[in-house]
Amino acid sequence: MRYNYFRFYIFSTIFIAVLPGTGNEEFRSTWVITWNHIDRSKNLGQNMNTVQTIMDNHVAANMNAVIFQVRQSGTAYYESSQEPWGYYSGYQYPGYDPLEFAIEEAHKRGLELHAWFNVFQTSSTTAGAPAAEHPEWICRDQSGNVMTSYRSVSPGIKDVRDYTVDVAMEIVNNYDIDGLHLDYVRWNEHTNTTQRNVSLEMELQRQDGFITPAELQQLNTNLSGRYLYDYLHPYSAGVPEGYSSWEEWWRWSVTEFVHTLHDSIQAVKPHVKLSAAVLGKYNWSGWQGYGTVYQDAALWYNEGYLDHIMPMHYHWTSASGFLGMLEQDCPQCWKIFIQTGIASNRPFTAGPGSYVLEEYGVWNNHSDIVNACRGLGWVDGFQFFSYGTWRDQNYFTTAGNSFFYQKAKLPYWSDSQVVPSAPLLVMAAVDSFHNKLTIYPVDLNEPAWLILYRSLDPETTPATAKILDIQFSDRAVSYTDQLSTIDTSKVFIYFATIADRSWNESGPSDYIFSNSGPVPEQYILSQNFPNPFNGYTKIKYGIPKFGQIELNIYSLQGTKIQTLVNQTLIPGEYEIQWNGRNTMGQRQSSGVYIYSIFSGGKKHTSRKLVLLK
Repeated sequence: MRYNYFRFYIFSTIFIAVLPGTGNEEFRSTWVITWNHIDRSKNLGQNMNTVQTIMDNHVAANMNAVIFQVRQSGTAYYESSQEPWGYYSGYQYPGYDPLEFAIEEAHKRGLELHAWFNVFQTSSTTAGAPAAEHPEWICRDQSGNVMTSYRSVSPGIKDVRDYTVDVAMEIVNNYDIDGLHLDYVRWNEHTNTTQRNVSLEMELQRQDGFITPAELQQLNTNLSGRYLYDYLHPYSAGVPEGYSSWEEWWRWSVTEFVHTLHDSIQAVKPHVKLSAAVLGKYNWSGWQGYGTVYQDAALWYNEGYLDHIMPMHYHWTSASGFLGMLEQDCPQCWKIFIQTGIASNRPFTAGPGSYVLEEYGVWNNHSDIVNACRGLGWVDGFQFFSYGTWRDQNYFTTAGNSFFYQKAKLPYWSDSQVVPSAPLLVMAAVDSFHNKLTIYPVDLNEPAWLILYRSLDPETTPATAKILDIQFSDRAVSYTDQLSTIDTSKVFIYFATIADRSWNESGPSDYIFSNSGPVPEQYILSQNFPNPFNGYTKIKYGIPKFGQIELNIYSLQGTKIQTLVNQTLIPGEYEIQWNGRNTMGQRQSSGVYIYSIFSGGKKHTSRKLVLLK
């Protein structure tokens, strides 16, 4: 009989441990460049609508984070007491706080927001910007000439490092961000032969690591005239005391900044994840982080100076290229250098250059790249450069229906052993096709991630169940599950968890079952049919509670002949057959036998049957 209403059942569960990096965990985001989210020619409402559209697009793609640019060229796109408003806001207050509004809109949609922070690239000379207020901080070449374009402040100056930490901490202290994402955290790559006006697109490509072979040769030559020095450490003065080479000191100065900033964040808001956009190659030929821009990214990752590392893998445009660069066939692959960081469960995400895939006419390689990286087992997600390219390709819904076809939570990354209390879950059947589920937090003093799951598997866990919804809240939230006609004939298991800001996840709530028919109020064991039998007989049984169920056949002397059922089952009615054979497959003799049903080792009821040969 079919019923047009839903019944639902609740039972308490034992805590199920969820290991980091399993099942439903994957970082997914795009980089939202400043000029993608604010336009000086648009009014307040138009710019705010743009931000809302950005967040909606990330939701459509089943992404779970947004990398949102807030500092560029030494200017701010938030309420800063230290730096001026930037070019794309018209160098003035745009009528709202872009960062505060973006955080609010992201959290409304269950998205993390990572504030994208350009570190040492501070080319703006508008009043109040570092390049204008502290021209002595700007990098110089070996002849003492100060940069006149693409200006970068020197990481070698302690005042620079301290100032930049202070600017970053203003964001951390004043805004409810989920992460701080460092870009251009390296020595600059420019020489005095590149002091020329170039397009914005070309400069962006240069910052992402695309330089000509001739420029690379210059950079690897001591006589290049590269801007690597400052007034405190002139080239003519020799290697700074205590260091064996300039390269060692250059790497140390950037590392010192990253380490100091991480410690500063941990002291006030440990849940704020520090990440860095590092060059796509760590330490092998050509343009690479360790030896070209003196970015020791593997050290930062392994030592925990970063909570999350996000290499810019813009040079690779195929699945095979990504596999080679990450693990397989390159001379100095990432995996060689980052074993400690991987073992510590700090996220490592691949960074495809979507704009390069577009430029090379291989846009459809996105799916292959994603699936190939997943197959490695240690890549924890993806950050695509950039949002604008995805927008232009109208790719968000496509991704959400293909390689991101299910929602994912953020990777667990904290060392904390404290987890939130499990929530309560309540369901109300709106009609035959809609179940309204409400998650009630318990002992929650601040906003957290409330996660709703659904499964058909009685032994499901948070690592295997489908995520229906993720919301950020400190109070009850609701979600309505819309079912298809096929779904209404199924029994779904719903449960919920709560994850704190570091994605430490609680145990599951009580499980709730939806059912298209009635469920027994007690254990039922029907008379077998046919009875007597000489081939097969059917046994119907019903169970009122979720649990481990056994159904066994015994001789009249109490010897177990056969186990027909031994599994975890949800409430409902079931049917099983017996062929008159024992566990060894041997045909039993004619006679009377007993069959009994158990749950949790307790026998509930028994019946007799007759076997004829």
